[in-house]
Amino acid sequence: MNEPQPEPRRSKLSFFRSRTLFFILLPVFPLVSVYKSVCAWEAPFGLEWPVAAVLFTLLLISLAVSMKRGKDYLPQASILWSLLLFSVACDCACNLYAFTTPWQLPTSILMMMGCVCLLWVTLRWGSLLLWTPFIFLQLAQQVAFHHYGTRLNSLVLAETMEASAEELLTYLTPFNMSMAVAALLGTALFFFWLGRLLRRTHSKWSLLNAGLLFCLMGYLVGVVLPPHKRKPEYFWPAVEAYDLFLACSEALLHNQATIEQAEGLPLPTQKTSSMDILKGGEGVVLVVHIGESVRADRMSLNGYEKDTTPWLRAQPNLINFPHCISAACDTCQAQIAILTNARRDVWNKQPEMQPTTGSVLELFNAHGFDVYSFFGQRCGQKLKYDRVVRVLTKCSKERFNAPGSPWTSLPQIASVVDSNTKENILVFINNEGSHTPFHHYDKKFAPFLPSATNFQNPAAHAEEVNNAYDNTVHYTDEYIRRVVQALRGRPFIYLYISDHGEYLGHDGIWGRAALGESKFNYHNTTGCRVGMFVLTSPEFEKLHPHFVTALQQMRANSTKTVGHEHIFHTLLGLFKISTPYYDASLDLCSGMMQPYSGPMPENDSQS
Repeated sequence: MNEPQPEPRRSKLSFFRSRTLFFILLPVFPLVSVYKSVCAWEAPFGLEWPVAAVLFTLLLISLAVSMKRGKDYLPQASILWSLLLFSVACDCACNLYAFTTPWQLPTSILMMMGCVCLLWVTLRWGSLLLWTPFIFLQLAQQVAFHHYGTRLNSLVLAETMEASAEELLTYLTPFNMSMAVAALLGTALFFFWLGRLLRRTHSKWSLLNAGLLFCLMGYLVGVVLPPHKRKPEYFWPAVEAYDLFLACSEALLHNQATIEQAEGLPLPTQKTSSMDILKGGEGVVLVVHIGESVRADRMSLNGYEKDTTPWLRAQPNLINFPHCISAACDTCQAQIAILTNARRDVWNKQPEMQPTTGSVLELFNAHGFDVYSFFGQRCGQKLKYDRVVRVLTKCSKERFNAPGSPWTSLPQIASVVDSNTKENILVFINNEGSHTPFHHYDKKFAPFLPSATNFQNPAAHAEEVNNAYDNTVHYTDEYIRRVVQALRGRPFIYLYISDHGEYLGHDGIWGRAALGESKFNYHNTTGCRVGMFVLTSPEFEKLHPHFVTALQQMRANSTKTVGHEHIFHTLLGLFKISTPYYDASLDLCSGMMQPYSGPMPENDSQS
């Protein structure tokens, strides 16, 4: 006969692996972390209680179904402990806000556990297709924030989608690529292990109960906080995933909206205009040079300690504008603001700030100026930049692309000037200049050393990166000197304005991405102040007394804060082009000119 087997002895450690201990200890950390907040607690308002009520109701229904079907209420203890450890690891490694406040970490850990359970119940293995890219992007955001001071929002994603190959390669270093591949593979393996763990659960209802319970606990921990301390990012990863989705959608809409804005503008020539000051055949050369990424504070012209603009600084007839604010950190939006009557970027919804007509180049072309456009190598690519700038310069008689260094366009410019000795021409220039990755300068004769565009970790190589940037500004100074040399003897006026600045560590940011948070808004940083000046020849001023008066008034206005919005009207006022689109309050050649009054750094306000 078989003797009855004695019951196996329970291990002394079994209690520490039990669900009982798990749910005894789980609330401890959240309650301790919000203890001080409870003292200042105020009743939630708005949707806080309805959301909690919905979660609680769903949890009761799920528990009732589990009871009716005789299923486990909750997963095994081993799965619960593994979920907790997994969520802690993910939160600490991937959540940018994990340690911003004491109560953030427990809230997001509970939400992570809940989201993992709920997604597995809903999608099973398909949930890994969502988790893997999400966690990978969060790891990338951690690197971007700590190395470059930026996070993944719609502005960053929009710029990334439209970045040139040269700019992307600046950040896609071998080390970054190796880390990205390792992170992607590691994330996939991590979630594959999680999937095998969750598959051991005997009942989906137990995971559904756990998911609803954890989400409810995490939500309630957040609701306990005083209203002024409740932040959406505390409920990571759910809110973060939603924000990333919105950021991608906004980035796509932003790029498309910029293109549609440029393409949908009516030509300014559709309304009656006139220009009486020139009759044609004077041989005037108007140069409109939209520079790339040149900050005003990095020009020795404006007091910078390194002599980055030696030639410009020595020009006695130069009219310099040290306080110029760019409209946007996006090249295309900046070009629209410069060449049309726009006053702000495409995101500004105020109708009076948006353009109502197209490029000012069209008016000059209609009044006897042949337009020739000179671009950098980027215009050979099918990017948003190319489409917008081509719309704004579609009246060009010819377009030229510099195949490499901007200096390669100089013979083409000289040839156009020499072959149009009697005609009035408008030379439009837009090339790479000081754009990331700061490669455009003469490496053999670089004035500022050591220089290198090391964007692997720019903060650790700040001296080399800043020297490389300063070398590009020095290069632009020499480029302008050579263009002016080709114009000698001609009546010319050279207007230079940069599209936007660059972040060089001064605001804790590197590159050109705008963060979107109020303290890092583009117009609150030094990066929005850009270089601007006007240079004329004696022959130009002798053409008509109006030019002398206009330039004198421009010089009187040069100490005021100006912006991209002044260029369109200044060009019209300078050449006395009469059109309904002209606004004297935005004409730097007018005594009625009003300074720029839009967003800017506090210390840049000038009367």
